[in-house]
Amino acid sequence: MLDAVSLTCKRGQRRVFSELSLRLEAGQCILVSGPNGSGKTSLLRILANIAQADEGQLIWRDRPVQSNDSDYRQQLVYGGHASGLNGSLSVQENLDSLLMQDRVPLERDACDQALLAGSLLAYRRVPVRQLSAGQRRRVFLVRLALSNRPLWILDEQLTALDSAGQKFLGELIAQHLQKQGAVILTSHQTLPWDLEVQHLDLGQAC
Repeated sequence: MLDAVSLTCKRGQRRVFSELSLRLEAGQCILVSGPNGSGKTSLLRILANIAQADEGQLIWRDRPVQSNDSDYRQQLVYGGHASGLNGSLSVQENLDSLLMQDRVPLERDACDQALLAGSLLAYRRVPVRQLSAGQRRRVFLVRLALSNRPLWILDEQLTALDSAGQKFLGELIAQHLQKQGAVILTSHQTLPWDLEVQHLDLGQAC
């Protein structure tokens, strides 16, 4: 599904990682680990085509990924440290905007079910700025539940989630993999799910 070939990332004169290659298959989940500063977020941003590697290439389904490749970006959902939500809009308004961006037809019943699963149905009209950090994270998880994009790139999405939120995320990932989607993620925490996960340790890869 996705090949990263000989990626090199620099910060100033320092090489964060070099000659890094990976292959992400359909139905596969890769957990990227490593100490602070080893380049976990940098790698995920490169894989999401938000940042560019100093050297190397991405190949998506046998096609080279170009800089600012809109066709490739339409195949993925990226979840970073920031929520990416508009605090002045309600939960539902944010979801409507995100689903439009994802080119997902708005089906109210499906949206209601996802909000219910994410424990947000009662908050759908509440401005996002009034939500806790964990609830904001859950809004993104509801977006994942409704997304039809095959590649999920998730950076520290367990942060701020309680046990129920972590379970919700684990269920979403399991369902996505069963549908032959692919996931690459980072986490400082031990993953609390019984999933088959491949490991990439940047502390060893650097």
